[in-house]
Amino acid sequence: MTLTEEQLPDGLPPGRLVVPSARFTGPGTPEPALWVSDEPLPEAEAGHRWGELLQRHRVTGLWPLLLGALTDPRSGTLRPWHNGELAPVPAAASDEVDLEERCVTEWEDMVEGMGPGEMPYPAWPGMAPAAGPDGDDGDPDERAVALAGSPQAMSALLPGSGHGPYLGLVAAPDGATAVTACGWRPEVGSETIAAMVRSWQQRFGVRLCSLGGVATIAMTVARPPRTPEHALRVAAEHIASCPDLLQIHDDFDTYAAGLVDTPVWTLWWD
Repeated sequence: MTLTEEQLPDGLPPGRLVVPSARFTGPGTPEPALWVSDEPLPEAEAGHRWGELLQRHRVTGLWPLLLGALTDPRSGTLRPWHNGELAPVPAAASDEVDLEERCVTEWEDMVEGMGPGEMPYPAWPGMAPAAGPDGDDGDPDERAVALAGSPQAMSALLPGSGHGPYLGLVAAPDGATAVTACGWRPEVGSETIAAMVRSWQQRFGVRLCSLGGVATIAMTVARPPRTPEHALRVAAEHIASCPDLLQIHDDFDTYAAGLVDTPVWTLWWD
């Protein structure tokens, strides 16, 4: 889906359509990957603005993102969103990712590298079951809008390190597709992260909110795990997908306990 000026909704702050640099896409004439604001949003305004645009997504076809940017030390430009350090990936690429296989391999490597008892499962336990909806959870989009309007939740949804949050819009049917369509280039691969987000959209009502210049994502969760047992299974997925989480959290059990009833998930890759 091509992004054009005509698609942009009214009322946006000053910004620009960004065409990926040929250095990252190869030969050919790439289309704009996203629209991004020229200046960061005030943090107090960011959640409300993101929520408003999410509510309009079904009409505009544009998925909103809060974006963290870094300064290129050589040129002084903002990267990757403003200077075109982007490489969009076809949405179909995420369909080829076998999440289960990746988790099995990563889990085996972690268990082998740790002492006995440090991991809750000696072998990969399988993907966590879907969370059943509670009566007060509501529609995932509505839940995401409500969370973005909460200062406490919004502090966890901001894109982390770097400058921002900048406002972004990507032509995409959902947050998972926005990951690959916007041209974000995390080392783990945008198609892998997109596959992970899509799976969580289906099982936990996740809605992607932000991407950091460094490989950080944050998302709202309409149906988080409600029991410690379920949280352990979800934590196993998080850690297998993002082993760097164990560098910034005390231990696996503590991380899992923090997922119970938690409406925001943030993952970080070094």
